[in-house]
Amino acid sequence: MRLQELLKEYWHWLGLTSFAIAIALAALVAPNRISLLELEREAFSAEDRIREAVLSDPQVVLQAMTVPGGGAQLADVFTEAGYGRRVLRYELYDSKGDVIYTSGRADLRLDESAIAAAINPNMNGATIGLYGTDDRTKPSHFARLHIPISLRGKVHGSVEVYLDQTEQAGVLSSYFGVVALAILGLVSAGIAIPLLLAWSRGRAQRRASEEVRYLQEHDALTGLANRATLTDRLDHALERTKSDQKHLALISLDIDRFQELNESLEGHGGDRVLHDFGSRIQHLARDTDIVARIDGDEFAIALTDIAALSDVMAFMHRLGTALAQPFHVSNREVVLATSVGIALAPADGDTSDVLLRHAAIALSRAKADGGQRVCFYEESMDQALQRRHTIEQDLRHALRRNEFEIVYQPQYDLKSEMPCGSEALIRWRHPDHGLISPGHFIPIAEETGLIVPIGEWVLRQACADATQWPEHLTVAVNLSPAQFRVGDITETVADVLHQTGLPARRLELEITESLLINDTEEVLAKLNRLRSLGVRIAMDDFGTGYSSLSYLARFPFSKIKIDQQFVRNMTRDPAMRAIVKSVVALGKSLRIAVTAEGVETPEQARMLRRFGCPQVQGFLYGRPETAEVHAQGALKATAKVSPLPKRHSAA
Repeated sequence: MRLQELLKEYWHWLGLTSFAIAIALAALVAPNRISLLELEREAFSAEDRIREAVLSDPQVVLQAMTVPGGGAQLADVFTEAGYGRRVLRYELYDSKGDVIYTSGRADLRLDESAIAAAINPNMNGATIGLYGTDDRTKPSHFARLHIPISLRGKVHGSVEVYLDQTEQAGVLSSYFGVVALAILGLVSAGIAIPLLLAWSRGRAQRRASEEVRYLQEHDALTGLANRATLTDRLDHALERTKSDQKHLALISLDIDRFQELNESLEGHGGDRVLHDFGSRIQHLARDTDIVARIDGDEFAIALTDIAALSDVMAFMHRLGTALAQPFHVSNREVVLATSVGIALAPADGDTSDVLLRHAAIALSRAKADGGQRVCFYEESMDQALQRRHTIEQDLRHALRRNEFEIVYQPQYDLKSEMPCGSEALIRWRHPDHGLISPGHFIPIAEETGLIVPIGEWVLRQACADATQWPEHLTVAVNLSPAQFRVGDITETVADVLHQTGLPARRLELEITESLLINDTEEVLAKLNRLRSLGVRIAMDDFGTGYSSLSYLARFPFSKIKIDQQFVRNMTRDPAMRAIVKSVVALGKSLRIAVTAEGVETPEQARMLRRFGCPQVQGFLYGRPETAEVHAQGALKATAKVSPLPKRHSAA
């Protein structure tokens, strides 16, 4: 079967080689055969000329036949015919066939086999024999010419002449040797050149195939195995663990905040970091281990033949020490932080797909916990991930199915104890799971980008609801950082105000410090454009960030909201109390409104009133309510303090 496949694949080269061999054999055999034919033709020509010379003078012939020793005169005849020097021997026979005269070399004998192969009858009945020898004392080639002597139609005898053809044979041999060499050279070139080209092309194709296969199996940047190769080798390693009764650890790790680092490095600095990062891992791994770059800044290490968990921990200690050393890129020292997820086989999975998935889940947990930590896979992580995926899938359809609703938590003027506005809070009423807290789905909406359409819906609905309230009440809507990154938030707000008819002064947009951490100048420019519409801008959760005061100096906020953790703890923690008092004083000095969140007890309210805090928000003053309930409560509260309508005269 293998031979048939080879013949099928290389039949054209086999045919070319066979043809070349046939040509080579012909080039070797044909010159010798042609030389013999040429010598034979020359012998026939000599025989004709000698016969004409002998019969041209009958007297000399008769004298040679009748006079003893007269045969010597034939030597002159051969000389006149031009063959005197080439005649090695001649023999004169009478009509009965008896020798009557001989002259020349007596050691010339024709091989009977050679004669049989080379004797040819001529038209007059004469025969010519060709003979070659390797004996240097004898001519290498000579011919025997048989010339009948016929006078007046009667045969009187015959002459046999041995003619030397050594010189002619040498010339022919040289000529046809050159021809044969030329033919062999051409044939060799005709074969060698295509073979060389084919070999060169095949070598280039093999090299290209090897490069393609290498690129298919390895990461081009780091030279490590890629995900496909990791999966394949991991399956083989898992099969060995079943027979060897040993364990395998799959370590998935990536670089924390690598995107920010990559943007801060010049040129290909990020690629250099990834290359050196992979090199350090590869240097620590054993030959039996598998190191791969899965995607982006995510790497994987499969530790094979693990006997105990302590082996994994020892490797993690060495890995942590190596990766903690600074990386030198573009004359900079870069220190990296990594998050690690680990899955063990066979406990956490016995196939590559399951093990990779579980290691990725553990890595996600490590990053969710703040990064720069190591997490081992636990089944509860998978369950939590499944719930998250379910929420994500349902969240994509919730807006279209009108499953969201808005509730409003009132904000009160602490001095007059009257409502001055409210904050719009979204709720998700799931058809199967009931009411879902924003803390469960808002982070998912942020990550998936769904927060943009959801945030626009909240803004539009809140503005529409606020048009049904008393005109002195404001509505506060939270904006996500994603809404600033995608599209034109100023155009969106302007469009919503125009369609709902809500005055811009009654809309308050709340942002958190996380929005200002990146691209501060661009964000501040967008906030200024929003202020130009006439809306108010509030900084939510004031005091929880690192740069709150600096942002107050760079942008004139309309309001700052004291985070509820300070308010809840200020009655028992002097430090928290001092912070709240200072923020209220800061708001007064900057002429910025201040709202304290999370007010739940009368004691907290009294303390805030003593500090001079103008506005409060919390369960003490009202829980979040639907738009209808909130509107009714606002109208009642307004009616209690509204002056009686003036009577108008008939005039």
